[in-house]
Amino acid sequence: MAQLPNNVVPTSYELDEEHALLHLAWSDDHASVYAYEQLRRACPCAWCAGEGNFAGTMTPETVLTPEQTILYELQMVGRYGLTPVWGDGHKTGIYTYERLRDLCDCDDCRQQRGQPARDAAATS
Repeated sequence: MAQLPNNVVPTSYELDEEHALLHLAWSDDHASVYAYEQLRRACPCAWCAGEGNFAGTMTPETVLTPEQTILYELQMVGRYGLTPVWGDGHKTGIYTYERLRDLCDCDDCRQQRGQPARDAAATS
């Protein structure tokens, strides 16, 4: 996981309910867009992601209900993360700012991780 400078934090967000997308603006002028389903599948809580010897319930094959992928709000957690509140009531996953930035799938972030751009990946 990439280490963000201390002064890089989310500055605003928009929940695009029509397209099920979270738009997140950062203090370094970066803009991230996350699909609600992508965020729910990446939930870092112990129940979803697992902990210790517990494997967690979220896998790529997990079938999600519509309620599990409706994002109602984001709650700030200290000065280091955000917690989504999902339609099914789930709200225990704390997404650190570093984790959110690592989940960003824009071409700039993909390049920083050594991954091909999305357009290049689609044509390969």
